[in-house]
Amino acid sequence: MMPPPFDVPIAAGGPAGSATAISLLSHAPSLSVVLIEATRYGRYRVGETLPPPTRAILEHLAVWDSFKSQRHHETHGTSAAWGGALPHDNDFFYMPANIGWHLDRASFDAMFANEAQRRGATLILNTRVRDARRVGNEWRVKLSNGNAIAARFIVDATGSAALARRLGASLVEVDSLVGIAGFFDQCNGDPRTLVEAFEHGWWYTAGLPDSRRIVVCMSDADVARRMRMHETKEWRRTLATMANVGATIGKSEVAETVIIRSASSRRLEPVMGDDWVAVGDAASRFDPLSSQGIVKALRSGIFASYAISDLLERGDHEGLKRYSRYVSEEFKSYTEIRKKYYREERRWPASEFWRRRQSAGSADVLVRS
Repeated sequence: MMPPPFDVPIAAGGPAGSATAISLLSHAPSLSVVLIEATRYGRYRVGETLPPPTRAILEHLAVWDSFKSQRHHETHGTSAAWGGALPHDNDFFYMPANIGWHLDRASFDAMFANEAQRRGATLILNTRVRDARRVGNEWRVKLSNGNAIAARFIVDATGSAALARRLGASLVEVDSLVGIAGFFDQCNGDPRTLVEAFEHGWWYTAGLPDSRRIVVCMSDADVARRMRMHETKEWRRTLATMANVGATIGKSEVAETVIIRSASSRRLEPVMGDDWVAVGDAASRFDPLSSQGIVKALRSGIFASYAISDLLERGDHEGLKRYSRYVSEEFKSYTEIRKKYYREERRWPASEFWRRRQSAGSADVLVRS
């Protein structure tokens, strides 16, 4: 037997999916929402920086008190060796909100999902959405636990846009950036984010709660492969050559083998249909250099929730069209800023990584998938 239908199942319980659920239940509390998360939030997660403006979004979603109770690592600025060998500081002191945070990302994501559940969403953990098909006037959503649910409207918050691509959407990628990350335990020092460019890309490090530190090498997939950066020993050897980021680690050893994640700048085309929408990284993804990933995900979920409630409660499709235009314009603005920042680093004119970003067509489409 099929369980009772849901109005809106949301595939993946990261910040975008949870923000969609929380905001949707705030604006349309009569709707039934189910949040389907593939994990139990037990492993390391990459993507740990919250800039100061995030506080206003957390307050808007009424999760600020829950966030504060987690005691994430406060930070008051960033530092970057970009365009030169010496780091330059960027303090948050003169910003209206002058405190940022470095997160225990798994705990942060779990907090958001639990808040969605507390507001009325059904939360299903350790389960993936396997497939979604139209049957008559409803969706049939198959889950990895063997169950299936019926639904009116579906949200793809998977990051990989797995559902949207099955429905005919494609990812339009601007580059092939990857992040190769390592976590270090009992590694203190300056907690601020430190960025350092090198010939084949750039590194960053940030102090995390519980004396943990993340270090990530950002490069193009083919460049990283040639450098054998997927091998923890080679990654660690290259890190030791970095004058600034390497010095924050000293002789500490990486806690586990390195984690490799795609970080390419990309957008989904289209970002919505008559009865589905993509949010967060499924809709578009920004370079980690922007430090906007989580902020963008939360905004995306909020704006998508307005469009979903307009459609399901009033039959108004205009909200989805506005959301689509918003994602498109946001990504266009981002690519212009991205181009500007990468062109500030001119020390390696022969480098394949930097030439790709500093050529006249550096924002052109590379791949559709």
